[in-house]
Amino acid sequence: MKKLGSSRNQCGGCKEYFNSNSAFDAHRTGKFGHDRRCKTPEEMQAAGYRLNKDGFWAGEPRPEIETDKETT
Repeated sequence: MKKLGSSRNQCGGCKEYFNSNSAFDAHRTGKFGHDRRCKTPEEMQAAGYRLNKDGFWAGEPRPEIETDKETT
């Protein structure tokens, strides 16, 4: 079982794990009360999400900000 907490969560429908609330929200598609469903892994990958090393769906890594670089 994966460790949940903070913003890491698991979908009760598809049972996939998510690294953030935004990744979880992004995996749902369709209109509420109509055709709402979980996206397939292929749809998640097409949207730019990847499984991280811990097995959680996550967005693209953020580029690191270099704060110690001098501009001349």
